Amino acid sequence: MTDKLINGDYQLNETHTALKQCDYTDELLQDAYILLSAKRGSFYPNKNFGSKIDTINSEPKDEYLRSYAQQALGELDGVYVKSAHFEGSTAVINLILNDKEGTVRIGIENDL
Repeated sequence: MTDKLINGDYQLNETHTALKQCDYTDELLQDAYILLSAKRGSFYPNKNFGSKIDTINSEPKDEYLRSYAQQALGELDGVYVKSAHFEGSTAVINLILNDKEGTVRIGIENDL
């Protein structure tokens, strides 16, 4: 099992004595969030790590979002982009994680 992260912070259990653990689906969602929120090309050991979501500035934005999300998540086994769209300055990516579904929301710094 993997330690649970929410917004980059480790989560403590109810008694605050240990870190919470997450199941496999939550781990895939965490990995997807990290890949989608990292800027592609800025991670030194692997220039193909991350996404280019922050570079989207022309139409059709939702189609670019879906394509860049698929590109970023290509290395995660069993994770597929079901749909992707923008809600204001938030990128919403709906995923299929093996036999389950989940959603990742990425805040984009500039207003798209």
